[in-house]
Amino acid sequence: MPFKRLALPLPALLVLPIVILAVAVSGLVWLVLRQQQAGADLRHAREELRQSVQVARVMLQPNGLQPPHGQAAVLHASPEALQSGLQHALHLMPQVQVAVLAQERVDGAWQPSHGDAKAWTSAYEALSLTERRTLTAHRSDGAPLEFEADGWLHAALSVSAPALPGGRAVVWLRTGPAVADPGWARARWQLALVTLGGFSLAGALLWQQGARVRRGLLDLSGWTHRATQEEWPDVPIPAGPAELHHLGKMMQGLTQFRHEREKDIRQTAFRDTLTHLPNRAFFQMRLAQQITEARKAQRSGALITLDIQRFKHVNAVLGQASGDALLRKVAHRLTASLPDVHHVLGRIGGNQFACLVPRADKVSATQLAKALLRNMDTPFELDGQAIDLMAQAGVTLFPEDGRTADELLSHAEMAMNVARQKMSSVMVYSPDMDPDQAASLSLLTELKQAVNRHELKLFLQPKICLATNTVLGAEALIRWQHPEHGLITPDRFIPFAEQTGFMRVLTLWAVDQASAIWRAWLQAGLDLKIAVNLSPRDLMDRELPQHLHAIVTRHHVPASAIVLEITEGATMDDPVHGQQILSRLSELGFQLSIDDFGTGYSSLAYLKTLPVQELKIDKSFVLNMQNDLNDAKIVRSVIDLAHNLGMRVVAEGLESAKSWKLLEGLHCDEAQGFFISRPMPPDAFVAWVRDWEAPSVQDEYLNTDFKNIL
Repeated sequence: MPFKRLALPLPALLVLPIVILAVAVSGLVWLVLRQQQAGADLRHAREELRQSVQVARVMLQPNGLQPPHGQAAVLHASPEALQSGLQHALHLMPQVQVAVLAQERVDGAWQPSHGDAKAWTSAYEALSLTERRTLTAHRSDGAPLEFEADGWLHAALSVSAPALPGGRAVVWLRTGPAVADPGWARARWQLALVTLGGFSLAGALLWQQGARVRRGLLDLSGWTHRATQEEWPDVPIPAGPAELHHLGKMMQGLTQFRHEREKDIRQTAFRDTLTHLPNRAFFQMRLAQQITEARKAQRSGALITLDIQRFKHVNAVLGQASGDALLRKVAHRLTASLPDVHHVLGRIGGNQFACLVPRADKVSATQLAKALLRNMDTPFELDGQAIDLMAQAGVTLFPEDGRTADELLSHAEMAMNVARQKMSSVMVYSPDMDPDQAASLSLLTELKQAVNRHELKLFLQPKICLATNTVLGAEALIRWQHPEHGLITPDRFIPFAEQTGFMRVLTLWAVDQASAIWRAWLQAGLDLKIAVNLSPRDLMDRELPQHLHAIVTRHHVPASAIVLEITEGATMDDPVHGQQILSRLSELGFQLSIDDFGTGYSSLAYLKTLPVQELKIDKSFVLNMQNDLNDAKIVRSVIDLAHNLGMRVVAEGLESAKSWKLLEGLHCDEAQGFFISRPMPPDAFVAWVRDWEAPSVQDEYLNTDFKNIL
């Protein structure tokens, strides 16, 4: 269409057809009015013609006597006199023309009797033969005859004329034109065509523009539908009108902004913020894709996991910032060591890396792992110091050794752990490394059922204030009362729960049970604290704070009554995220405690930034402190450190009166252990608290070396 590429604003696109339509309608209205006027003129002309006939009949009877009914009038005067008299009588009707026709004897033709006979002769000859006969036909009854011919209204009155040849004359009157003249008729048809063309043009424009608007809206609405199904497809830009074109441009800009934003989100979600390598989530996704492709192409690939040692020592000595800088150097060196751009290196843990090799066998994968470890032999320079690192690698093949990314990573980490235990550099996974795999799978199924069957129980181990000898609370410990195997200790199922991700369920269950126990204490008149252990995997759960807050709120337990115990290395894999979780828990009112302090390599500078209120000395030091002076000195140092940081100190593993006396002399705040009580069921705890009496340790003997450290 000629207007296909017309791009005007929407109001103009609507106004233009409306204007054309208005012009066409105006022309049609004018045409109708003109037709009505022409009809009125025709009726007026007929009326004047009939009046003229009446005047002529009156003039034919000068004495006023009308001819007998049914007889023609008689002409007494000459035709010229009658014609002249009629013209004078009809001077108020100038449109009416009068002529008197007489018949000549020679050939019987009719001729007008007047000076302008030539003009009347031409008018007479313009009539058809039938019209001439109609005009000159003899009517003995004297009635006038009217007809239309040659664009005129004609009236013929037959009169008796004894004095004229043939004995008869015809009074011929005409007026007109009865219909528009030929010029007006052509203009009328042209106007009709213009009107029809205007209607057609306006309709075509409206249809075409409406179709363009509809097509543009359908395209944009179709895009919105696809945007909910796809990853924001390209926006179709409508050609017009301008408003739709502008809307399409805006939606295109929105799409580009969304693509860039999603790209940033993916970068944040799938990239490690410290090393800018793929994180564990992105690495698992790529690994799953490669496993699927390898299975379809019937080829093998390899997964190599690397465990870099001595990082925690660097954090403890040089601080967290130096450890982060060293981690970036390691990531850069490993990336530069990869021989193929298709190899994918990712950071899957605090000091653990993984390399995905799309095409490899056991030999080539082992060689690559050894090459990566050799690159770790060169010392790293950090702040002017040369730092040596150690590393072990685990290798597994896919799809032979695993059908899922989680399974393959688990096998590679298992091989890496075996390499660390055997002090070897590289180990390749084999099924005999996991002899209890079937038993572990069965254990997981039974553990899930144990929660639903209420086979899990919380046992409580009291915590005593050494200064006042009063009970301050208890630590909740999970026990599994298996219907067939009896009481299963936590060391058999807790590590497995951490590896499989089921630890989150156990943690929430333990906090829920601990909250219910605290409510029972309150009803019994006891205002104590209850401690629950958190797993390092729990600190990876962003929703942990809100879940724990919901539990204590449901039980109407103040968050300050719950002490959450974490190991000192729990946050080291992802310090920033771990600290955010702990800060959120502290803001909600939970008490935080560092468990097993002294067994890891966490930075003291990092420790002071954690929002913790309690430090628990690992029982390995407390158990031997009565016999090993160095252990006693370590306990004293930890107590002084915690007090200087404003924390209270809890000694776990108290199993003798001499250890009690030493801890009391070192101003340790709290203690727990078998010397106080073994873990007990909640039903027995309230009675135990009421019957509790602190043992007397005044008579315990301490040699001089131990006395000197007090």
